[in-house]
Amino acid sequence: MGVMGSPRASGGSTSQTAARLLIILDKLGEASSAADLAEFPDAVKVIRATSRLAKLDFWLRNPDYLADEVLTDIVAGDIDPKEGLPHVERMLAGSTPLLHLYPMQRYKYGAWELPDNAIAVLKSYGFVAQRRAKEVDTEAASQARRDYFLLTDGERAVANMRAQVEQIEWYDQQADSIKLLNLGPSGAAAKSRQYCQPEYKATPVGRIIAPILERVRLRFAEVAAACAYTIAAPAGDTP
Repeated sequence: MGVMGSPRASGGSTSQTAARLLIILDKLGEASSAADLAEFPDAVKVIRATSRLAKLDFWLRNPDYLADEVLTDIVAGDIDPKEGLPHVERMLAGSTPLLHLYPMQRYKYGAWELPDNAIAVLKSYGFVAQRRAKEVDTEAASQARRDYFLLTDGERAVANMRAQVEQIEWYDQQADSIKLLNLGPSGAAAKSRQYCQPEYKATPVGRIIAPILERVRLRFAEVAAACAYTIAAPAGDTP
């Protein structure tokens, strides 16, 4: 069974999704505000809106798309090639991008998956909290923005995962690569950037967003050559 027809196409198991969401909250969340702490005294970080959470998860699990975003900012002069190109090389090397690929479906507003099952598990352990933004209009309340909070026990859980599960390092590195991009606190910038990818934009609603690996690898070679950056030979190759 290929990736597209496997459980990977829905983000993997609930526990895998929960682990990724903890990493996203820990590494990419903003500090909790005074108002947040008044409601959740042990809140450490927050990501405001399911849309932002989904867009960050898309990049975390689709390294080819994230690598292309980093290349775009290198070409635009927004990221130093010496800093950005090693990130791109890490994401595109050998079988790495396929091993870490967890495709996502496209819905009306782009890459999207409700994280409800994973969030429910994390809430049951006291690792995260969730709230809906208050809406005066009761009809709008059902579609109000959801905010996701990493709690102190969740922060400890992430630290324990890092110490015990070697594979977590990949997601930490992915989050570090996302940090290179200038996204702001909302999901709008991430959504806009993702829609600039023609394959992403052309994906029919309800279908899996197709990989762009080969195109990005060619672009990486071009940008690396222009920046006089030496790409390491694949493992096992001889000079």
